[in-house]
Amino acid sequence: MRIWKDLHEFSRGSTKKAIVTLLTNPCFHLICLYRLSNFLYRIHLSFLSKLIWYLNRFLFSVDIDYRADLAGGLVIKHGLGIVIGMNVKSLGKLTVYQGVTIGGSGKERLLNDSIITQPIIEDNVIIYSNAMLFGPIIVGKNQYIKAGEIIKEDICEEN
Repeated sequence: MRIWKDLHEFSRGSTKKAIVTLLTNPCFHLICLYRLSNFLYRIHLSFLSKLIWYLNRFLFSVDIDYRADLAGGLVIKHGLGIVIGMNVKSLGKLTVYQGVTIGGSGKERLLNDSIITQPIIEDNVIIYSNAMLFGPIIVGKNQYIKAGEIIKEDICEEN
């Protein structure tokens, strides 16, 4: 399950850190609420998923849409003010700092016979404070998005 990958990333494999994370880490708790709302959405209980999404916004001041498809290994650091849109997709480990916005720009793009409108983020990406990713872009593996950066075009791995 994705939540176990999230917990593993938070605790870096340490059992003691995992227990402390489970009990006291609000950023992990907000990810748990996102995972629950996403699960309820996938089993077609949209009303309940919206309630959990709203609770997450109220309690933690984050707006992670319940329809976003975020892979296991999600870590949120200092989670206040994060916005992640409904069609955002991550394909692996992702670390997000406070104030980050990831979402659409009103543009569309054809990719592998499907239309994308919001970012696709590959494995092992870190997005630092107040960065913004907009539109149907692809963020390649092992990328670091600097604090305050605005990204509107693909970022690929450097060779």
